[in-house]
Amino acid sequence: MKKALALLLAVVMLLGMVACNNSETETQDNTPTTPAGDDNTTPSDDSGSDSGEEYTGPTGEITFVAWGSDAEIECDLEACEAFMASHPGTTVHFEALNDDYGTAVETRFIGGQSPDVIYGHPQTLLSWMREGMLMPLSDIYEEHEELWDEELYSTNLYDAYLYEGDYYATPVGACTTVLFYNKDMLDAAGLDYPTADTTWEELSEMAEATTVRDADGVPTTIGLSTATGNWLNVLFSKGGKFLDDMNNPTEVVFESPEALETLEWIKQASDDGIAPSADDGTYLTGGFAGGEYAFYMSGVYDIVWLSAIEDFEWDIAPLPESMHQEGDTPVLYAGYAVSSQSENPELAKEFAYFMTTYEAQRIMAKTGLITPLRKDVAMLDEVLDIPGGPEHHSLRVETLPYSQNQQGQCLCWWEMTAVVDNYIYQMVDDQITPEDAMHAIQTECSELLDAELANQ
Repeated sequence: MKKALALLLAVVMLLGMVACNNSETETQDNTPTTPAGDDNTTPSDDSGSDSGEEYTGPTGEITFVAWGSDAEIECDLEACEAFMASHPGTTVHFEALNDDYGTAVETRFIGGQSPDVIYGHPQTLLSWMREGMLMPLSDIYEEHEELWDEELYSTNLYDAYLYEGDYYATPVGACTTVLFYNKDMLDAAGLDYPTADTTWEELSEMAEATTVRDADGVPTTIGLSTATGNWLNVLFSKGGKFLDDMNNPTEVVFESPEALETLEWIKQASDDGIAPSADDGTYLTGGFAGGEYAFYMSGVYDIVWLSAIEDFEWDIAPLPESMHQEGDTPVLYAGYAVSSQSENPELAKEFAYFMTTYEAQRIMAKTGLITPLRKDVAMLDEVLDIPGGPEHHSLRVETLPYSQNQQGQCLCWWEMTAVVDNYIYQMVDDQITPEDAMHAIQTECSELLDAELANQ
């Protein structure tokens, strides 16, 4: 079919809130539109869209669901339009599900009307992989050899979607955790800015120098936004592990010298008052963006929200000790899976592959919320030089080779993290020692994982 053929995009869109959160949404009627395309988008040399060759692949209709901020939804829509423009004879019906995404998709699976293409983190998709509700996509990786070009793609992201020897999604990208810091606060304290060589002990010293309390101990500013919530950041950077393999866990391996160092660092930070206590939270409500914390550890997606800061200068650095080897830095992935209920699986797989191409990656990079899978897109000036962005924005790309999945691929993951949090809070409250906390975490989390593995 000729490229001049007018195609229709049927959009069922639920207008949503910010990325990675769910909220009440408003349904918009299906409105057919003609693919518009983007005159400023460089055609993908691997999508088969504008190479001058007539598209001869699968045709028909598919449905695609995702969640996200308004900006992400706009990019999803633009990607659908770009796909149809380069794949004549196809229609993509897109729906944004920002209200309890997992339950909404699960309900459609149960009713036998699941979407064809499903966006999600590996944890989001895990139970569906195990239950045979998703289609293996290994053939995409086999047919498109360029996906294994390490100069072009961050191939270390793929294994998060690997289950029993098959890949079940194509990644759109990932978000590593970095250290945000208030340059003005460090300047006022006469401190150098953190670098890749900064240690956790040095970070504690800088946090102490930027913590200001009155005679009654009431804080004006505090060095660290949290200590208790950073246990995985510290553990990974010290070479420690929580699971033997975050992508395919068979045992909990938390109890170790590195874990003890992690817990002792958290306890010391709490004792020194360089991270907020529960009481401090009643005085400090503005967070890092409000200029109340010198340091804040979070995913690079927060760069988008923090770019609106006007009251002080800020930047990002790697987490302390986190750029020595692969596995030092926590990372969150996102990608596209295909339902095993799909009535047009070949077209659904074509769309999942398309989302890895230059054209689609450049569209999805516009939000700034995720670091694109393709390195040539991730390092584009238009991606890194955003208004209000940090000087060292390229760290979102440079930290990826040192990353590992920050969410264990087991259904009991959130139960295990609740166990960790519980014992860390007890430790900080002087109810138990770091050694006792470490042993209790190891014991209870092992029981949870062993029970899950026994029932698989």
